[in-house]
Amino acid sequence: MKKFLASDNALRAISVLIAIIIWMYITIVMNPTIEVTVRDLPIQFVGQEELASRGLAVISESVTTVNVKIKGNRKKMGNNDMKSIIVRADESVITSEGTQSVPIEVIVPFESQGISSQSHYSVDVKVEELVEKSLDIEVDRKGTLAQDYAAGDIKVEPENVTVKGPKSAVEKIGKAVVTLNFNGEDVDIDTELPIEYLGADNKEISSLDAILTRISSSANKAKIHCPVLKTRKIDIKANFGYQTLPEDFSYKIEPMSVYVYGDNHNAASIMEIRTEEIHLDKLLDNRKVKVKLNVPNDVKIIDDIYEVEISVDENK
Repeated sequence: MKKFLASDNALRAISVLIAIIIWMYITIVMNPTIEVTVRDLPIQFVGQEELASRGLAVISESVTTVNVKIKGNRKKMGNNDMKSIIVRADESVITSEGTQSVPIEVIVPFESQGISSQSHYSVDVKVEELVEKSLDIEVDRKGTLAQDYAAGDIKVEPENVTVKGPKSAVEKIGKAVVTLNFNGEDVDIDTELPIEYLGADNKEISSLDAILTRISSSANKAKIHCPVLKTRKIDIKANFGYQTLPEDFSYKIEPMSVYVYGDNHNAASIMEIRTEEIHLDKLLDNRKVKVKLNVPNDVKIIDDIYEVEISVDENK
């Protein structure tokens, strides 16, 4: 036994054992105080409702996260979720436009010895006048319907949307649109589409853009009803009134026919479309005139052709 204790292996084993005992004593019995750094805790900004009641809105904050150092016993600190720490800034203390400093409050929801330091103790908050604007919801049409079909009057519900927020953000919004993809349909389209916003340059504002994070809207989606109607090819007839084109002249209409559509009896029963009365003397003098079409009520023409060209030539 004496020989074993005197050996190097025995001394090493005893040293390791003593070290383990000391470590266990320190960590379990003494439970020393440690300092833990928690990074990137998000700041909860509160009080915007009270700001809005004063006609104010926040456009930006200088910081959105905070790092904190917390002291506490090793054992207790290890048993808690550090992400449960609450960081808060109450913006209701602001009473006027401009940039103001708001204190940051850190709340530790478990037993500790307090916060030894934090990366930010206040946040600079920029505040502007709270304004609102009403925008008609426009329909951006994509793709085409099935062949020989056309879209009737599209109904949008709601017809407009109200955006509300800081003045500089609201002023950057120019249009509210929904994108309707026809996708070769030959039946009525009923769908619900997200409302998107375009800037003054008609470019889409991304949903992740800082502008939209500051804006509230009265609606996020719109219901769309789009009638899909069968089209018909209809010939155009020249109307010379009570006059008659001389026998040695012939006339030509460009275009000679149009495609019409509509969701009522007029569109289904129409057999031809006549022009407004053509002044024969003017036509013979100029050999070419433009004249409008007499289109029945509730009948629509594809490509919005509501005027044709009449030309005459002498027969050879």
